[in-house]
Amino acid sequence: MSQQLAASTVRPPSFGDRSLEEIAESRERPVDDANGALPATPRHGHDLADLRDLLAVAERRPGAVSLVDTVRHERIARVEGVGRAPHSIAFHRSLPENTREGAYAYVQSRQGWVSKIDLYGGRLVARARGGTSGRSIAVSADSRYVCAGYYNPNHVVVFDADTLEPLTRIRTHGIDPEGESVPSRVCTVLDVPGQRCFLVALKDAGRVWFVDYGTDDGSDSFPVVDDVPVGPVLHDALFAPDGRHCVLASQGEECLFVLDTERREVVDRIPTAGPPHPSPGAIDRDRGLGFAATVMTDAVTAWDLERFEPVADIEVPGDGMFLNSHPDCDAVWGDVIFDSGDRNDLLYRIDPDTLEVADVIDTSKWGEGRSLHPEFTRDGDSVYVSLWDAGKLLVFDAQSGDLRAEIDGLETPTGSFLGTRATDP
Repeated sequence: MSQQLAASTVRPPSFGDRSLEEIAESRERPVDDANGALPATPRHGHDLADLRDLLAVAERRPGAVSLVDTVRHERIARVEGVGRAPHSIAFHRSLPENTREGAYAYVQSRQGWVSKIDLYGGRLVARARGGTSGRSIAVSADSRYVCAGYYNPNHVVVFDADTLEPLTRIRTHGIDPEGESVPSRVCTVLDVPGQRCFLVALKDAGRVWFVDYGTDDGSDSFPVVDDVPVGPVLHDALFAPDGRHCVLASQGEECLFVLDTERREVVDRIPTAGPPHPSPGAIDRDRGLGFAATVMTDAVTAWDLERFEPVADIEVPGDGMFLNSHPDCDAVWGDVIFDSGDRNDLLYRIDPDTLEVADVIDTSKWGEGRSLHPEFTRDGDSVYVSLWDAGKLLVFDAQSGDLRAEIDGLETPTGSFLGTRATDP
């Protein structure tokens, strides 16, 4: 086992704490969006016709988010002050309606800040710090709440989505697969489709909690209504296309556990070629296939979406983390960001018919250093890739792999998140 994976499987002996009052005291509101201070229409020099074409790009070192128009391939705004190492970005669920009400994104940084940003004016609206090492964030289906999970302290915090006022904090502690009672880091938070609850994955306890936000008494109590044992050393997760089954990565067993969110139990297990990393998600509905990168392994595992069985382990040019796909593109794009051979400047494209790598793209010709996190445009015509060390974005033709555009002037860009994610769980 590599040192990097071993470190992720060791349970920390103890965690700090951060009270709800301390989180509330950290809250800042640079702009009061309740008094008409924000623009009623986009202020980007030109109107972006559809907010689903807006790409939010995390800039790791400065703690900023750049907003990019993926129709014109132009950076149109930069929002600072979201905390160092922005890690997760989620959108207001009304964003596809292209109205003032839905023109917001929520950013969680590893420094622990949760920030609300205005997508019309490109400004920081509010922020609050729930701890350190923030890893996952989700917006409720009704956009009333934002739920953030933390490694330190071991808790989840539910915020009011309008004001970022913290409403509750839930300490995460559970019985792990060895029967020990342990504090647990929170590795994944998702909204469960159609159930008015958050799914919270406890990394060290190997369990999933269902946190209800749909109570009728108006108390905002957010009870944990189910506690489901899953498997050792959980990590990221995604929903299958049916919206019912959640596929959770287990670094401890090198598999994907399939959780039926209606029955609230694990119903299947998909072995993978190595420690899996399934999100942000490469799903081919036409061929009935899902694809999961495997960290520290030169392979991608393809699995059957209906039978939840492995189909093939596809040899790829290095150790990667991120895969992505689009229904209108006949290729799955991936990176090799963790490659131990120092070739983390490569991208590859998998042919979903042959289940082989069709071609490899060397990004070093456009800038030295790591390339990562392919993200499709809404129409599936182009793919955005971050050049972490070179400080730029590359835009490729999704079908041919030819370079279409370069966007300079970013500082340590990493993850990119398209506005279409507003409708994802």
